Parts: sequence; structure tokens; C-alpha cells
Amino acid sequence: MRKTFTFNDFTQACEIEENTFQLQYKNGTKELGAKIVIPPALLGTHPYNASAYDFLQFFRQAIYEYGIIEIPALPLNLSNYTVAMKAPEEHRYSSNPYLSESCQSPHQDTPPYPTAFWLGKERLLSATWIMTDLAAEQFFEEQHKSPHQSVETIHRAIVPKTLKDKSALLLNHRPGLLLIDNSSHHQLYHAKTCRFDNRNAMPTLQQDTPMYTFNEVGLMHYIDTLDEQRGTKHRNQEESAWVKLHMKNT
Repeated sequence: MRKTFTFNDFTQACEIEENTFQLQYKNGTKELGAKIVIPPALLGTHPYNASAYDFLQFFRQAIYEYGIIEIPALPLNLSNYTVAMKAPEEHRYSSNPYLSESCQSPHQDTPPYPTAFWLGKERLLSATWIMTDLAAEQFFEEQHKSPHQSVETIHRAIVPKTLKDKSALLLNHRPGLLLIDNSSHHQLYHAKTCRFDNRNAMPTLQQDTPMYTFNEVGLMHYIDTLDEQRGTKHRNQEESAWVKLHMKNT
């Protein structure tokens, strides 16, 4: 039997930090984000051991309202992960550039459905660049101005600027669960970027902590095509069935 929960269940038992970020948009500044600090004694118990799809569905309204929800140090639940992103060198076999390249263009994964990212340990070589419409526009303007530049070259120039002008954040490199809104409500975009300082400091490092991604559309339609070596481990057909039913009814 599937056990449901709500965001309010967490507010009663955990410390909730609201408006954790102040981001600059094209039309002004906005406060958003929430961080849930779970008491260590509760980790491993329901609902704190739920799957990513439980969080995506039962926190749907909260993700929409806050834009970004962080649950630091939440132990991994790998059930039905969409893809595991390691160091680019570990994905040389793959035809998917999102795996084999160190940087991505700004995008939303499966709008309007949210995305979950989950890390078990620190990710040294990559992070997620989460940005507003202002930062995304800077990226695409630079790309239009110099179309022959690589995405990585643009990241090297643009990411530090957007962090400085507070139109972007660098998250998803420390352990825990990260939930991101993909709707038009907060106009948030994201992309994998390189942790260039670490890459320069450890030039021979070619392995990294897997970053597990989860989204309902991916589970239903392309979990088997994103990574040629995805395999069948951590599949849960019962969970897949109720995600499919949920998607059909929403």
C-alpha cells in the first residue's frame, strides 16, 4: 500500500527555511526557495525514506510555490531513477551529449512537470546551474554573438557573471535531494555545468559521484533511451504503474 504524505507533515517535524534565495530577473528581484532540515533521528523512517516520485507528486504544489526545494543530506532512494550522470569521461560510450559533455545549454526538463536531482556524496566535477530568464538570456545572447564557441567556453565566461549578479545559483553538488519547478511560474532554467576550479585542481580525475535524475515523463517515455548502459537495476514496476496512473489523471 502506498503511503501518502504532505508538505505540512514536514513542516510539523522539520525546520523549514523559506525564501532561501534572492534572484535577479529581467523584471526585478524575487525571493524563492525552501530548505527542509530533517532531524537525523527521523532519517530512514516514513515519509523521509520515500522515493523521488513521492516527493515530486506529494510536494507538487510546494515545488510550484517555492520554485526550488532542497533537502540536504537526505539518503538516496534510487527507485526508478531516470539517468545517473557521472563524470563526462565515464560516459564516452554514450550518444547522449548530456552525459558525455561537461556543460549543457539552459533548458527545462519536462515542463510543466518538476524535476528531482539526488546525490549520495559530493559531486566534485559538476554542479547544476539554476538560472532566471535574465541569466538564460545572457547565455543565448553570447551563443548568438559567437555561434562557433563551444557551450563549455560560454559557461566559463557566463556562469561566474550570473552568480555575481545573482541571476543564477550553483547547486546540486552536495548530498541530498533537490526539487526544481519547470513551469512558467518562476521562469527557472537549469543546466549541468563544470566545477572548473576543481577540474583545474584535479586534472587527472575522471570519475565522479553519480547524480541521479528523476522525472515522471522520463520514467514513462525515455528511461531506457537516455543512457545505453542504464540497465534494469532499481526498477520498481509497481511504482511505475502508479506514476503512469497519476500522470493519466492529472
